[in-house]
Amino acid sequence: MKEEKQLEKKEKAFEGITNTLNSLYNKIQHFQEPEKDENQEFVEIIKRAREEWEGAEKTFHSVSDPDLIDYAIYNVEATRAKYIYLLKRAKEMGIKTNFY
Repeated sequence: MKEEKQLEKKEKAFEGITNTLNSLYNKIQHFQEPEKDENQEFVEIIKRAREEWEGAEKTFHSVSDPDLIDYAIYNVEATRAKYIYLLKRAKEMGIKTNFY
């Protein structure tokens, strides 16, 4: 009986130590993960916008159906406007990009 209580105490102590170590490990991992810079995230958004515009251009050059030509033109203009807007915002925010 006495040995069982001692064993239970040891198991609880071990469990507490294990929980503490796991908690510390998780905190250390959190600090080691570099947070993505907000400016870099904005640059990634601009990059995706440029890719959308380029994709719209490719679509425009590949359509031949008269019903799709209007859509393709609209899509090119919309994606281009979005890209230009984002570049202007980046400039206003002082974010340097290598996009033109």
